[in-house]
Amino acid sequence: MRGEKIAGCANEIACWCAERDVSSLSREALLDEAGFEGGMSDLFVLFGGGVSGIVDELARAMEAGLARRYAIVGGRGHATYLLDRSFECELPDAGGTPAALPRAGVDSEAEMLDALLRSRYGMRADVLETRSTNCGNNISHLMDLLEGEGATPASVVLCQDAVMQRRMGATWWRQAREREGFARTKVVCWAAYQAELEWRDGCLGWRRAPRGIWPVDRYVELLSGEVARLTDDEGGYGPCGRDFLEHVDVPDEVSDAAETLREALGTSGRPPDGRYA
Repeated sequence: MRGEKIAGCANEIACWCAERDVSSLSREALLDEAGFEGGMSDLFVLFGGGVSGIVDELARAMEAGLARRYAIVGGRGHATYLLDRSFECELPDAGGTPAALPRAGVDSEAEMLDALLRSRYGMRADVLETRSTNCGNNISHLMDLLEGEGATPASVVLCQDAVMQRRMGATWWRQAREREGFARTKVVCWAAYQAELEWRDGCLGWRRAPRGIWPVDRYVELLSGEVARLTDDEGGYGPCGRDFLEHVDVPDEVSDAAETLREALGTSGRPPDGRYA
């Protein structure tokens, strides 16, 4: 299969997965398009993952004053190894001194991302959730934490690795059905980055991507598997399958692109492990 075809299919899926509910991450868009009072959310949540560059989007939100509070959510999961590598490269003393720094390979995504936020921008999140290991308990542990504070937000921005952004929104709405306070929360999904592949000089590589992005082969594999997770059938994560998230309508062109990638990769693309829903 030609490399241009693989790049095109990957970009088709990536554009759809990287859900952004407003035209820009700005107070004007949150006011005019999302109906957030004062153009601010009660809470801006960055969900952890392997790509270190996602923290840059949190910094932009903080600099623009888009929320009353900012949270980073994430323990250790299947993607943490990639963040460990970036963290060790950027903060090489993190595994030793000073002791106040998180330790790559040991501490949570939330703690490492917060340390990167401080190192790059001199900022800190207001809330860290450090126990969750997958999209499902990213949401449930966050909701537990907020309920424990008596601080159910009226509005929230959910910001995640672009590959998993659409799944995170669907996971929120599935769990919000069972929590009356959160069912009334206004939600905006905002993918933390937009990446694009290209075929050039006989190689598949990045046309644009954030810091710490996935290796290309792993990224393409993740995109293929993500469509399988979001497909609401007996093998997916929707109500007709594992019931981890709300029903998602997958466009035909995205399903076709995922099938093309699975054929190119020689993989089934099915969800590999329920722990990482």
